[in-house]
Order: sequence, then structure tokens, then C-alpha cells
Amino acid sequence: MTRKVLLSLLLCANSAHAVVEPLFDTPADMEPTWIDNTLSVFGADGGFDDSKTIDMSYLPTAYYTPEKKFGVGLLVVGLYKADGAAKQEQPSSLVINSFASANKSYGVEVESMTFLNQGRQRLLLELELHNEAAVYYGRGILNGDIDTNKHEFDEQLLRFKPRWMTEFADNYFLGVGADLLYASADKLEFVETGTKVDAEGVLPSNVSAGAVLSSIYDSRDYRLNASKGWLFQIDAGLYHNDEYASFSTYDVELANYIDLPSAPGLIAWQLQGHFTDGDVPWNLLPDLGGSNAMRGYIKGRYRDEQMMMGQVEYRLPIYQRFGMVFWGAAGSVASHVSKLNDDVLTSFGTGFRFNLKDQINLRFDVGVGKNDTNFYLNVNEVF
Repeated sequence: MTRKVLLSLLLCANSAHAVVEPLFDTPADMEPTWIDNTLSVFGADGGFDDSKTIDMSYLPTAYYTPEKKFGVGLLVVGLYKADGAAKQEQPSSLVINSFASANKSYGVEVESMTFLNQGRQRLLLELELHNEAAVYYGRGILNGDIDTNKHEFDEQLLRFKPRWMTEFADNYFLGVGADLLYASADKLEFVETGTKVDAEGVLPSNVSAGAVLSSIYDSRDYRLNASKGWLFQIDAGLYHNDEYASFSTYDVELANYIDLPSAPGLIAWQLQGHFTDGDVPWNLLPDLGGSNAMRGYIKGRYRDEQMMMGQVEYRLPIYQRFGMVFWGAAGSVASHVSKLNDDVLTSFGTGFRFNLKDQINLRFDVGVGKNDTNFYLNVNEVF
């Protein structure tokens, strides 16, 4: 999920099924503790009860991002299986993240993935609504490198993305969907001088509507936290915008998950490319940074018409529900694809994991980038 920034207030432990070999085994006869029982009250028992119509968890949360600072919210996770689903089939999921922060940011993100006809059809629904603090440095890495270019503003966004996918060959899907969004900027301020700036002149409000076609090869064993398999996805979107007329976007993602047979943990790696053509609104320009891409950089500091990045992680379950992650990443933005090699940014970091429910993790990440160090509290793996 695109900005899903959370930390459970109940950072505790329990035994949970490990997808990959852990560093230390959990004793099979280990008795539940009072902490386990407390978590179970909220539905966070570390497992999935497929006898229920939908197995729900509700957790009060605290979170932090460099943009929104500290805040509180509610995390709702539901797992379920559609009629006729096979026993070994991964469950469908509903994840709702809501938040309100100290700097008056607030919002909610909803993602629902339903597997139908034993996984041969998939329905993905994504909804995002927020009014949150954001930054703008201009376009390109050179502008992003200049600290005095920093502008702060409040971003209002309403976005709805439905997508229907059908399997045409083993693990290969074709999809069709829509992308409808409204974005506006308010209270734009030049931080260096404290000067108020006309937001409509720099970041005009706009409404975009697009049709998206997808080609997807997906052999992952578990969509929200894979331990093996491949993902190769290409999305092509054609949009019309009331402010910018027509434009197009092209997104490419390649990811692989490699279980280590003779060592604990697994290796996960990902390549991403986000490319655009035409007069693209500021809110749909590809960018680097945030909790899912190039952790260590503030989201929106580096944005331009084209973007490429790659990241690799070593994911290590340690004991019971706890685990760690170590990663490195490199990426770039530019006005043309041919210039993506001119300036390359790098980041690295580590993170802690806490299993909430059937391989759904809460995560605490610390990322080190070129300019500074940032930490993130979130739910689900980055990719």
C-alpha cells in the first residue's frame, strides 16, 4: 500500500508460523503469555482463522513519518476467503489505515484484494483520502539537493483505483482498471524566508481520470509478504486532466523472493520504473522517498517526469513474532529516460518486524539517504 504509516502500541511477542527459516526456533510447547492473550483480544493472534467469514483485527496505533511527524490512528486488518477457495490458497485481505497527526494531517487508506474462482480472478480496490503535510523542491535532483528550495504545503487528495484481473495462463493475468483522483495544495510556504506563495500558481488543483491496462506475471506465494516467487507487472495508463489535458503513464515492476535453504531468512529484490509522457500534473510526477521507495529521503523531495530505482533486502525472522530487515537502494529521477544515469541517489538501512496476523507485519525502519536520516513506522512489507 502506497503511505501506510503505523506502529502498534502493543509491541509484544507471540509464537507465529514462520514462512522462512528463523534465526531461533520457537518451542512447540511454549505457553501463551498475558501479552499473547491481550493481543488476541484485538484479533492479533498471529494467525488466520478461515472458519470465520472474515477474521478481523483492530489495533490502536501510533506512527511517525518525516512529513507528518507523530500521530495516532486505527489499523483494521481483515482476512477472508471467497466461496470455493482452496485450503492452500492465500487469503483475500482488507486493510484500513486511518491516522491523525500533531501537525493536523489526517487521512484514511483502504485496500481490498479479493481472490475469486480459486485465484483465477482478482478484484483490487484502493481508496485514499488525506489532508497531510507535504514538501516541494521543484523538479529534478539538482533542485532537490538544494535545501533552500524547500516549500511546505498541505496536500488534499482523494483517489479511487479499482482493478479487475483475469488469469489467461499459469500465473499470468491481464487487468483493466480506472484511476480517479482529485488533488490540491494549500498553505504553500517558502521555508527559507517564511514567505507565503500562491499555491494555485505553482501547484494548481486538478482532477484526473484514467484508464489503466495491466500485464501481470505473479507466482508469489503470498501477496502481502512473499517468501518465494516472481512478480513482473506492466501498467499503462491514459489520463485526461481538467488542467493539463491528456497525458500517459507507464509503470514497470520486477520483484523476486529467494528463500535461503541453508541459512535463515530470505533475499528479496525489486526494480521499479515510472515513466510519463505529456503534461503531467505535479501530484502524478514520479518521485523518490517515503516509506516504500528509497527510505531515508523525504517523499516528494525528488520528483520529475521519469524515475527508476532498485532495492534489495535481507529479511530475517529472529524469534517468535520478531524479525529484522537490512537493505540498500539506488534510484534517480530525470526529465528524460536518457538522463536517469546522470545523478544516482543511494540509501541503506535496517528495520524491525513484528508479525501481526498471518504474515502481515508491522515495521519500524531507519533509512539513511544523501541528505539526512529518517525513520518510518508502517504496516506490510515494502514490496
